Amino acid sequence: MNNMKKALLLSIAAFLFSNCISLAPTSISRNGSLEGFRYFYVTPTAERNSVSGGTYGNQNGVYGSTSSNSVSPSELIAGYMMNKGYVRVPEVKAENAKQTMIINYGDGNSREGMDEFAIEVTIQILGAEKNDLICICRADAKANTEAKAIRRATEKCLNEIFIGR
Repeated sequence: MNNMKKALLLSIAAFLFSNCISLAPTSISRNGSLEGFRYFYVTPTAERNSVSGGTYGNQNGVYGSTSSNSVSPSELIAGYMMNKGYVRVPEVKAENAKQTMIINYGDGNSREGMDEFAIEVTIQILGAEKNDLICICRADAKANTEAKAIRRATEKCLNEIFIGR
C-alpha cells in the first residue's frame, strides 16, 4: 500500500510539473544608441483576441463565465513610445529618416500549460536612414490568455530596451 501511495504521489507531481511553463530570461543585443531619435514608425500588427472561461456546477445547476481580452501589439508599442516622448509618424519620410526609428514586432514559440499561456515576443529597432539594426530584444511572458501574455512580454521587451530592466 505504501508503494502505491508513493507511485500515486510521484505521478501527480510529474503531471503538475509537466504542465508548468518555464520562461527564458529576457535577452537584448544592442548595436547602436537610441540617442538622437525623435520619431518612430511601428509596423502594423493584427489585433489578437483571447477568450478564457470556465464552468462549474453544484446541486442547483451549472454556471459559467467567460472573459475576453484583445491586444494590438503595434498600438501597445505606439502608446509606450508616445509616453516616452517620441513622435509617431504614419510613414518614414526622407527628410526625417535620420531621426526616425522603425520598430518591428514578432511573436512565436507559444506554449500552453494547465491554466496558462506563454509566448515569446521579439522587438527589433532599426534606424530608418540606413535600415541598420540598432537593437533586438526577446522576452517571454505567461498569463491566463494569449493577449495578456503578449502584452506582458511586449512590455518586458520595451522596458529592457528603454529602461534597462
